[in-house]
Amino acid sequence: MVNPRFILVLSDLHLSEGWNPHTGLLSRREDFFFDTTFERFLAKHAQIANEDNSSTRLIFAGDLVDFQQVKSTPAAETAGPRPECRWCERLSFGEDSDERHPRLGLSTSPRHTVWKLEQIIAGHGVFFSSLADFLAHGHDLVILPGNHDIEWIYPQVRQAFIRGVCGFAPAHSRHSIAQRIKFKPWFYYEPDLIYVEHGNQYDPLDSFDYLLYPFLQDGRIDLPAGSFFVRYLFNHVEFSWPFADNIKPPSRFILWALARWEGWRYLLEYFRFFREICNKRGPLPDDWRGRLDLIHLQCLSQLSDTTGIPQASLDELKGLWERSLLHNAGRWKLFMGFVKGSPSSQALRRKALAIQRILHVPYLVFGHTHQAYRHLLSGGRGRAEYFNSGAWTRVFSESMEERLITEESEFVYFQLDRIQRRADLLRWRDDLNAGEPVRLFEERR
Repeated sequence: MVNPRFILVLSDLHLSEGWNPHTGLLSRREDFFFDTTFERFLAKHAQIANEDNSSTRLIFAGDLVDFQQVKSTPAAETAGPRPECRWCERLSFGEDSDERHPRLGLSTSPRHTVWKLEQIIAGHGVFFSSLADFLAHGHDLVILPGNHDIEWIYPQVRQAFIRGVCGFAPAHSRHSIAQRIKFKPWFYYEPDLIYVEHGNQYDPLDSFDYLLYPFLQDGRIDLPAGSFFVRYLFNHVEFSWPFADNIKPPSRFILWALARWEGWRYLLEYFRFFREICNKRGPLPDDWRGRLDLIHLQCLSQLSDTTGIPQASLDELKGLWERSLLHNAGRWKLFMGFVKGSPSSQALRRKALAIQRILHVPYLVFGHTHQAYRHLLSGGRGRAEYFNSGAWTRVFSESMEERLITEESEFVYFQLDRIQRRADLLRWRDDLNAGEPVRLFEERR
């Protein structure tokens, strides 16, 4: 990839099953309703770059899709296939599935995840069509993993995504489009310029102890505790309250629900959820952890070769990760992790400062918290800024200050002009067909 003039960073879109092409209705577990807004956003930025005879790199910094919220199964589709899927006839719930699939949906296996991805693409045709058009005009795309789409680790899933995007493009442009889509296993990095990652590794509720090889001994993905919050709880209550997982922190939603009579209907689900989590809690077997240590060391060595970052520096970066509550905490600490929710902006800022001292880049960008944030870092190597790219989903904030100056849908994105060395945190305004600065208060002193 040739380095483009512009870099755009978006995170936390959480695309799920979207629009049902047979009914014309949205899935009740869908969080992203803004396909046409995204289409206009991409078209405008492609136009800006093309008029300048330059190009744009779009980076999805984790949680582009939400595989955990795809709860449909081929067997559950009684009103005809939704949509046409080459897996439907042969997909069986065998050794790589969760035996409780009628309640939880498909597993995280490559085969099941490809089926989920096909549902996501079919339910968001406008989104993927606009992405194909953007790439066909010479721009490129980088995708990073988040805690809700860790399944990008599978090559079959990455290939299915590329095929899905190319399917919306003319045949003559599909090869070039495929070449412009890249996946990174952890972060995006350009020396002396920018570092981007999702940020879930600094949240013990959503971190992976072995992000580069996140597998259990039986081959399943070792999901963090927060993923089971979605799988065991939110996927069920969202049928009554589709906004459930848009309230931050998650414990605030439970209190909101229990203040209503209907919420007491789910009381058994709340207890069942915590029981299921406790059943999964506990350390990994020593022999498997030892093997994972060796595999992870090999992964870091390969990452050093591809990024140019010395392995000693990668070890320092990895040392900043928070240990998974699921494998390294007791019941009480695990419970308090759900009550607290995501780490504070200040906590992530400290992690960004530590990364800046290792890599010496002027711009650092995280996502994950769904809260836009911008802060000038002090104490690092040279002038540096930390940004959080917010989210493209609706967020119902707990903070009265945030509710005063932000909207439920902010469409936040980070923009960097490589030539002018200028970075901005913007929110897309559909009515203006342009971005404007995100409204953020100064911090209390």
